[in-house]
Amino acid sequence: MSGVQVEVPEPCELEAGVKDASPSISPSPAELDAKTLPEKYQKVYSGKAFQLSSLIPPLTWVPQYGRALRGKSTGADLEAMGLLPFSAKGDVIAGFTVGFMLVPQSLAFALLAGLPPHLGLYSSFLPLLAYALFGTIRQLQVGPTALMSLLTGAALDAANISTAERVATASMLALMVAAVSCLLSILRFGFISDFISHSVMAAFVSASGITIATSQLKAMLGISFPRTHYWWETVGEILMHIHKTDIATALLGFGLLFFLMFLRSWKNAGKEEKRRKHCFWRFLPCRSSSVAFRSLKLMADVSSILAVIIGWVWGACYRAGGIDSVKLIGETETEGFELQLPNTSMWSELVVSAITMSLVGFVETVAVGGQLAAQYKYTYDGNQELLGLGLANAASAFMLGFPVTGGFSRTAVAKLFGATSQLSSVLSAMIVVFALYMLMPVVSMLPHAALAPLIIQGALSVTNFSSFLSAFSTDKIECFIMVVTFIVSMGWTVKEGLIVGVSFSIMKLLYGVTMPNMVICGQLEGDQFRDLRVFPEASMSEHYIVVRIDATICFSNARRFKDFCLKAAGTSTNLKYLIVDLKAVNGIDISGIEMLESLCSLLHGRGQNLILANVKGPMAKLLSRSHLHDYLTQRSGHSCWNLQQAIDIAEGGDTKEAHQTITGLMGRVKPTINLDSLINQTCNRNQSSALYRKLGFSFSSLCEVSISAACADKRQPA
Repeated sequence: MSGVQVEVPEPCELEAGVKDASPSISPSPAELDAKTLPEKYQKVYSGKAFQLSSLIPPLTWVPQYGRALRGKSTGADLEAMGLLPFSAKGDVIAGFTVGFMLVPQSLAFALLAGLPPHLGLYSSFLPLLAYALFGTIRQLQVGPTALMSLLTGAALDAANISTAERVATASMLALMVAAVSCLLSILRFGFISDFISHSVMAAFVSASGITIATSQLKAMLGISFPRTHYWWETVGEILMHIHKTDIATALLGFGLLFFLMFLRSWKNAGKEEKRRKHCFWRFLPCRSSSVAFRSLKLMADVSSILAVIIGWVWGACYRAGGIDSVKLIGETETEGFELQLPNTSMWSELVVSAITMSLVGFVETVAVGGQLAAQYKYTYDGNQELLGLGLANAASAFMLGFPVTGGFSRTAVAKLFGATSQLSSVLSAMIVVFALYMLMPVVSMLPHAALAPLIIQGALSVTNFSSFLSAFSTDKIECFIMVVTFIVSMGWTVKEGLIVGVSFSIMKLLYGVTMPNMVICGQLEGDQFRDLRVFPEASMSEHYIVVRIDATICFSNARRFKDFCLKAAGTSTNLKYLIVDLKAVNGIDISGIEMLESLCSLLHGRGQNLILANVKGPMAKLLSRSHLHDYLTQRSGHSCWNLQQAIDIAEGGDTKEAHQTITGLMGRVKPTINLDSLINQTCNRNQSSALYRKLGFSFSSLCEVSISAACADKRQPA
């Protein structure tokens, strides 16, 4: 054990009693750099200290809001606001507008999940307040969405939940989603959503949109049949019962759907010049500054509210005319909000669904909220968003609600009407309370066919089949994954489709690591080395060859890269040097180190030498800790700061400069301490505890120590 050098990855300053007796310890590269940099750059390397305001954002933005209303915003306030200054007027207008929009949507989404309609209101009130307290995206509107309602209904159907237990189990599912989200937040796993690629999400959402729209056709046609598990079963039931279509219901439902789609199409018709060239839109208001245009745009923005009002009046006219075939929502068994503990008896059958819904809800939230944050130049915290969504779902669970997340359409309307903070969400929650206690008698007379068009419009608006064509022309493998995700989602359920899509994406990622881009480089003018396949005119030397790998060298690609290097080294009988360009390599594992050692030995046996060029700081640290640099030197190999030094050595130049620069680099990134000295001088238990506390050992630190010792033991006799 004597003489073994153990790397300490973090710098330390020992307490007074220990410091005098301890060996000198060099700082780690990160903190060494931070100490030598100007103060304004040190913040880039330092972690953010915990503050209560980061856990409860209103502690930060409420005082900023007050100062903004008084016209006394500080420079820090203006920076935090970005391009979205606080506006009480905008928040009030947006809050009330979204609140009235949320009422009919929440009723419709509850029906989509196969739950009583008033549970949609239960899932809207307290979650809005919870997210306002813990969320960081200022314009986001949380509540029931079509996608989460579809997943909720599918999870309950898959678990064969009876009608009597459906409400309690849905609240349990919301609590499980909350638990998963909060756990991911605590573990700082906000990055996990990155494993759901854009293409998989596009295919998943498109399949979900079609599934949702299809499920509402029975309400549009006025026919009845039991809930089905699969999309193709729903289509079959519709075709079998289509002869029972109620004409009055179909006229109401499809009439409202046409109204909604018409306003949406007009709203998205483009700018004035494009509208005037259109064969139909040119007959409608085209100038955005005109009163008629703004009035029609306002109608399009609140079209869901107008559709519900029209549907209610339409249904009343039917009843007045003696037509009673149109099904109504009917009386709801509720006298107000109820706080109850969710049913926990079915949790084991909902684990996979809860994990899936937590990830999907987070991705949906970040997709809409992150775009707004980027547009208005304010920041949000992904891990805090997980916590906010988790607590919003917990609030929904204790209100006997079902899982919720950030909604696309309501957030877009909030943005349009000037929302600048979560104060708008608080006002929207007040509207939900008003609706539950004052409007339920009116809601009971609302036809089912008046809510179905809202769901269909929202579902179809998120489908994006053009992304399939784009993927086909860009990346055939990506397109294949999208098609598989879509087919599985339609043939099985959207949950399984998402799981399959994510699995294929991870396989594609692993394939990219296993089969990285490996190239032979030729020299162009200006001492640039590029892929010889792309630049066949590049010049090649008879004495050396340059190869490059564009990936981290690890166990999955080490053998393949070794074979590639050996083939490259055998292309010329006069070749003396194989130069490995590490410009694109940021790390290497033990298998990669062993591969380079083996490659060096094989080349040395052939009378050839291995040179590692463009060694960066992280790579130099690994070379030092594994003693690979010493291994290369003993076998006439070299490690170089840049590629030019490697070329100079291959052309017979002096190796002294290259050795000095790489040694200097490794000296900067190699903090070491003698283990024998450390043990002898810290035998006192209290001193040892203080030392280890100051050293800041972590799991990763111990792993690095073990790796370094293992690599050293391989080459040094016991």
